[in-house]
Amino acid sequence: MTIAPQISIDDDTLISIRAARKYFPIHEGWMRRQVATVKAVDDITFDIKKGETFGLVGESGSGKSSIARLILRAYDLTGGQILFRRSSGDVVDITHLTDVEMRSIRREMQMIFQDPYSSLNPRMTLLELVGEPLVIHGIGTKGEIKDRVAELLGLVGLRPEYVMRYPHAFSGGQRQRIGIARALALNPSFIAADEAVSALDVSVAAQNINLMQDLQEKFGLTYLFITHDLGMVEHISDRVGVMYLGRLMEVGPTDTMFAKPLHPYTEALLAAVPQPDPRGNRLRKRVPLKGEIADAMNVPAGCPFHPRCPYADDKCRTDVPELRDVAGGRKVRCHYAEQLDLTGVADL
Repeated sequence: MTIAPQISIDDDTLISIRAARKYFPIHEGWMRRQVATVKAVDDITFDIKKGETFGLVGESGSGKSSIARLILRAYDLTGGQILFRRSSGDVVDITHLTDVEMRSIRREMQMIFQDPYSSLNPRMTLLELVGEPLVIHGIGTKGEIKDRVAELLGLVGLRPEYVMRYPHAFSGGQRQRIGIARALALNPSFIAADEAVSALDVSVAAQNINLMQDLQEKFGLTYLFITHDLGMVEHISDRVGVMYLGRLMEVGPTDTMFAKPLHPYTEALLAAVPQPDPRGNRLRKRVPLKGEIADAMNVPAGCPFHPRCPYADDKCRTDVPELRDVAGGRKVRCHYAEQLDLTGVADL
């Protein structure tokens, strides 16, 4: 495996995404002529620290899931870099590694999928499903794999004797726990959870989130938590990135971002978070958000959010804002972040 000595990231960083881009060409006709390009991820830069939960939020079509697939190399980058710190401490640029070289890297990064029904093969037992990563990587004998699967089931709150059962025998919440057990099989340092609890009832989702936090503390895991549920993000995430049309609009610590957003899109998302008030004497301020998310094949000029932004002016329509550093370890892609007085959850 090629390890470039000039590559470096901060000591507390596990993954560094640098100017990452993923474009999908659109072809038409029998000659398969390219007629358009979908910019699923466009110039994304952020770091994920060791041991933290980084939340990634945004509307459907904003590019959140594409980021996870780029990190795990399910998609190849169109441009940019993704750097990963291995358990040995070596920093590897996974961008141009071969499939053979990526095989050992994938032992250290795993994924929990959104749908607990379609992500589990109904013809395989739990022994086969959870033990499959061990078989693929040639780890352990049959007896050792069975013992390891029983141990993993116990870790996620399922009985070890369930190893010979099939997925249809379990509820949605239990199936997602099976997915968590499978993700833990190879002792990874990083797990991408792509809408991992969105298909579950609220109480069941909360139980699984608490389980993930317990496992994180026990094994020192690092999470990329992708969701559209900002209430869940506030509960689990240390830092949050807000995506819109393939770009990061804002990045920062969860508590400060929720209390005082810097980007109008973040303000609009926070305004949609349910805030139950049993006293019934508080009127909720709503931020007007016009229209729907634009087509990724036809991204608006200037700031991509300007057609829906209540604060946009002529500069927003023509000049593309850069993702820049502001006080408090935060980043924002807005021309007027310092001038706007935006409303956070605490003010609603």
